[in-house]
Amino acid sequence: MRRKLYLVNESGSTFYFDFQSQCAIEEIDGLGFEFDITYEDFESNFVETNRTIPQRAITFSLIFFDGYKGFTRWIKYLAKSQQLRLFYEADGKKFCYVNIRSSDKTELKSNALRTKVKIDCLSLWLVNRSVEIQVRNIGGGKIYTYDYPYSYAVSFNGKTTVTNNSARDVPLLIRMIGNCLNPRVIIRQGGKDIQKLRLLTDERDEPIIEVNASRTEQSIIKITPTDTFDYYDKQDFAEKNFLFLPPGESEIFFDPGVREPALCQIEFKEEYVTH
Repeated sequence: MRRKLYLVNESGSTFYFDFQSQCAIEEIDGLGFEFDITYEDFESNFVETNRTIPQRAITFSLIFFDGYKGFTRWIKYLAKSQQLRLFYEADGKKFCYVNIRSSDKTELKSNALRTKVKIDCLSLWLVNRSVEIQVRNIGGGKIYTYDYPYSYAVSFNGKTTVTNNSARDVPLLIRMIGNCLNPRVIIRQGGKDIQKLRLLTDERDEPIIEVNASRTEQSIIKITPTDTFDYYDKQDFAEKNFLFLPPGESEIFFDPGVREPALCQIEFKEEYVTH
């Protein structure tokens, strides 16, 4: 497969590095990986004590075949972009969040203009994954009467199997859609519960409850057709609540707590140190 690189900003606008866009990349560096490793010295026998991933930088020369016109198009694209993702397609497609640190400008030669681009990587290489858990009514439960019938369940839940191919735990974005009573999401590996989410709430207006475990944006909110509410205080603080999917295969269970149709959408990003 031919290698493709391109940028996508927060509004979905794309800048392609290819001949159709009258530009091309050469002399690219920084697509590999590097670890910072510390060791303990035991009489010239070294034992690894810590391993971290330093921030990466990517550099390349970008050639604009239409000269200053192409360079101006490049600068205008960067000026209107607040958040950028660099996509790299070769054996599969991955992306990382980036900042453009610099882009110089050389003199026009043979109607072409070159710029040296330096990019700061703000994440590892990522792959978006998503799964859904649809809950079906399996009977049982006790019926209570409100302004309209509403039923609580004793064994009403669903599950799915998901695989995280990353080398470390990755945060989950969980959306619970529909009525619920003290809903739960449970991650299980090897037949054991390893992480649990539980909210202490009774909802009958079919909202969307979103739990985001992102390391930089952790939040719990309720979304209705007319407004968004902070739901952080609805946690059962005896549980973990912000869930991280471990490497390998896991079962994820969703129990909305009511004997009604419900949906749980789960999103995460697999992380890779190199493409």
